[in-house]
Amino acid sequence: MVYLDHAATSPLCREAREAMAPYLDERFGNASEPHSYGRQARQGLEQARHTLCELLGCDPAQLVFTSGGSEADNQAVFGLAGRPLSRLVVSRIEHPAVRAPAEELEQQGFEVAWVGVGRDGVIDVSSFRDAVREGDRLAAVMWANNVTGAVQPVTELAAVCAERRVPLHVDAVQAAASLPVDFRTSGAETMALSAHKMHGPKGVGALIARDPSRLRPLIWGGGQERGLRSGTENVAGIVGFAAALAAMRTRPDHRGRLRDRLERALPELRVVSTETARLPGHSLIVVEGIRADLLVLALDRAGYAVSAGSACASGESEPSSALIAQGLTPDEARSVIRVSIGIDTTEAEIDGFSTALRDCIERLRAGALV
Repeated sequence: MVYLDHAATSPLCREAREAMAPYLDERFGNASEPHSYGRQARQGLEQARHTLCELLGCDPAQLVFTSGGSEADNQAVFGLAGRPLSRLVVSRIEHPAVRAPAEELEQQGFEVAWVGVGRDGVIDVSSFRDAVREGDRLAAVMWANNVTGAVQPVTELAAVCAERRVPLHVDAVQAAASLPVDFRTSGAETMALSAHKMHGPKGVGALIARDPSRLRPLIWGGGQERGLRSGTENVAGIVGFAAALAAMRTRPDHRGRLRDRLERALPELRVVSTETARLPGHSLIVVEGIRADLLVLALDRAGYAVSAGSACASGESEPSSALIAQGLTPDEARSVIRVSIGIDTTEAEIDGFSTALRDCIERLRAGALV
């Protein structure tokens, strides 16, 4: 099998595996305990925190470890929204971990201004400026879309929020695996990250907050993470998180070149968001007249793993809201496959995939595959 679904999750890299190994064995202690086992665990946790902060441009006191990007997004949205009821500004292409909390707050009586995108999948800065008002509780924009890979003008949008004194939450889960994300210069108030999108372990992520006192915990208990996220820390996962991001920042990255090679090999197929900056590993291909779920299964039998869209919406019959927001019809959105290339993907794998994709399309159209 050739794995081309790195936007859903990525395999654990060698650097993360090696860094984690001691904390799965002899350094297994609880980081809250004062004995030597606990001190070893605490040392590993804090060293990983400092590594991540250096790479991401934030202070150690601003970073809170979570179970992943979804928890971080939820804590930011609910924490910044607070009470009493007020108004939020949220883009229509947000990950469900931002969109669903905003919809829940809307049900509770908050006003939510939903900001659309152009056909390129990018938020228009002037439209965003029209939507954001002084006194809004928060605005939320993802750095790069998990479906299309389209990169948003985060610093420009943050400048709009700064003018109106509105905190901006940025979901950087997809972006941090490919772009030199820097919290300090981004202008964001809060930022969500997840390790497993960058060749780290599943089940660990982080929320960065410029002023952590504005947050409220979602999980109460032992008071870990300065009371903002209770629960015994996943030390091995946190150590792997830091090692994975460090590796991604130093390894040669050929994903953009391979993505371009793939798209050049398929000139007859439409690719979404080619007219704007995209994450280097993302290619979203529309195969009109063929259901994406059937094509994904056909490719799986041919030895290639891709996605029919956002993995976080797998099993849903509704088309991707991000694609509908940028003007695709429901039928077009149901005919899209997402190919996401990894740091170790090879030219031979890309060439083999393009041949297999063309063959599967022909056979599906001929009714030879069901």
